[in-house]
Amino acid sequence: MSLASDGAQAVVLFLGAGVAALMTVVGLVLIVAVMVRRAVRRRIDRHAPRLRGLVDDAASRARAYTRPGNAGEAARLRVSVRKSLEHTRRVLDAGYTRDSQLGEARQLLARLEGFAAGLDTDLRMLEREPDATRVDRELPGLRERAERVQHAAGSLRWAAQDRERVLAHDELDRLGREVEMEAAALRETTQAAKDALGP
Repeated sequence: MSLASDGAQAVVLFLGAGVAALMTVVGLVLIVAVMVRRAVRRRIDRHAPRLRGLVDDAASRARAYTRPGNAGEAARLRVSVRKSLEHTRRVLDAGYTRDSQLGEARQLLARLEGFAAGLDTDLRMLEREPDATRVDRELPGLRERAERVQHAAGSLRWAAQDRERVLAHDELDRLGREVEMEAAALRETTQAAKDALGP
């Protein structure tokens, strides 16, 4: 009887250890699954606005060419304002890695982008507006705002590009002078070595 009891206890202990191990594995799998799910969700959330922007931009480009009249003009304005801001952002970000003086220009661009976001919303509503009379009435004011945003973005971009050219020219001049000085020093040491060796 004690042998049977010991055997039953061993089986119960073995089964208990197996169940505990299985529960541990299931718990670990659930923890890993939750972590992976959260990481995927964070990644999707991070890229979703950009993807929505790309889809919206593609739709505006299509409307710019397919919608007649002022509704199509509203779509074209959205595309051109975005393009101007994107080009300026690229120029300033690239230049900032070499020239920290562009920091204030980047801040101004961020403010301009905030203003342009409101303009973009107004243009998006106008390009989808079914009432052609309202579109005709609202478009001139929005066109003027869009031109001012594009001009401001262009001014920042052109100034940054001009600054880059001037700095590159100055750096090239400085480098040229250093090269000439080094070349002269090398010639002097070569001549001194020849003189030391004699005729």
